[in-house]
Amino acid sequence: MHNRPSQRIPLLSTHVPGFDDILGGGFPAHSLYLIQGLAGSGKTTLACQIGFQHAQQGKKVLILTLIAETHGKMLNHLSNFSFFDEELVGERIVFIGAYSDLLKGGLRALLKSIAATLAEQKPDIMIIDGFRTVREAKPSDVALSEFMLSLNSLVSTMECTTFLLSPTEGNQADSENTLVDGLIELSQYERGLQLIREIKVFKLRGSKHLLGRHVFEVGEDGVAIYPRLEAVSSLSPAMPTAAAGRVSFGIPGWDGMTNGGVAQGSTTALLGNPGVGKTLMGLHFIHEGLQRGEKALIVGFYESPQRLLEKARSIGIDLATYFSNGALQIIWHPPLEVLVDSLANGLLRNIEQRGVTRLLIDGIDGLREIVMHEGRSRSLMAALVNELRVRNVTTFFTQELPYFGNGQVEGDVAASVLFENIILLRYVDVAGINLRQIGVLKLRENGYDAANHVLLISDQGMSIDGPVPPTAPTVLNR
Repeated sequence: MHNRPSQRIPLLSTHVPGFDDILGGGFPAHSLYLIQGLAGSGKTTLACQIGFQHAQQGKKVLILTLIAETHGKMLNHLSNFSFFDEELVGERIVFIGAYSDLLKGGLRALLKSIAATLAEQKPDIMIIDGFRTVREAKPSDVALSEFMLSLNSLVSTMECTTFLLSPTEGNQADSENTLVDGLIELSQYERGLQLIREIKVFKLRGSKHLLGRHVFEVGEDGVAIYPRLEAVSSLSPAMPTAAAGRVSFGIPGWDGMTNGGVAQGSTTALLGNPGVGKTLMGLHFIHEGLQRGEKALIVGFYESPQRLLEKARSIGIDLATYFSNGALQIIWHPPLEVLVDSLANGLLRNIEQRGVTRLLIDGIDGLREIVMHEGRSRSLMAALVNELRVRNVTTFFTQELPYFGNGQVEGDVAASVLFENIILLRYVDVAGINLRQIGVLKLRENGYDAANHVLLISDQGMSIDGPVPPTAPTVLNR
């Protein structure tokens, strides 16, 4: 007698951006799930978004309410989202109130009502809104446990994936939490005047989900979730296959200093004082790739796309043509209230969809400023760098140094092992004359000229001259 292999539980896709990534592909179907969160956290929107998406594919969805709010008022709220389709209501999406059954007959009457409704409607998905009302009915712990077990068995038998919505927080040892197949919590995180929404999967039986908190936002299309980059990157290969070749910058004298440039697919930190030429050097790097037929991307925080294009034009670099034909794209976000995981998600998606091979992130400082959680900057940078290496993208990061003195770089990013290459640009006073100088502090898998060299900027672009002299007869600043 042979043992039959166990049948894999099918997954129910949520069709909510980013949610399936967190869940490990979706919810194991025909199971019971609790979605909890305080009032206004987005529970009803999230569940109904899932319901409407499946109704549009021909599935039957039952929304059972245990709250006093009228169905008309709920529909009025949902109508503000693009996923709402009034034609589905009453046919594919059925609203039924069960508050009176609970009020009159307690848990036994409610369970009987749910069983009868499932038998009549035969839905694929059921959403029970206002489930906290069950706890407020003050049943004994035994009665509540029996109700939860019976409900779980019922939805499994009827093959109906069910979501309970409850305005609570925390992974408590209550019957609602312990006797469901999955527990999802929506919450908020506040820092100063800023507030962001977060989602956490406490448990999900039969699935390998991403741990920890992930940010989400609610817009006109409903809920969009951005999986935490560190969690996503932990699933990526630790070290990609090394790519052959070196990447040039198109700057006279640069290839001589570096024996051909930086390694393809490597990451470079370009450190320097304000106005010393960090961004211009990055634009040279981007332009050289575009001339070779590569696709390029710039992510900036302080200078708008038009200002970057004009800055390039001022030194004889034509980026506008490539920007117009789509070979170059620019993602620009002032470092204000931007979800860093949303930005990272869009950046990586752009790279994959367009086949980007050269990336300039102009301003590590701006990236740091939009990281809400204290102490997260380093792990976020490590995850981002790993994702870029996996995709074999040659990347340039610029970072600001103080105007005066030899101040330390904020944090430990520049000194870390995150970057294979570190280049330093700064002003030096030689006999009363300010000179721009460039020096290589670190270069992966390649020998380099360790001397500090003079960096020249003119209307024809940048060039690297010989070593910085002890005296200088002319002013080299623009």
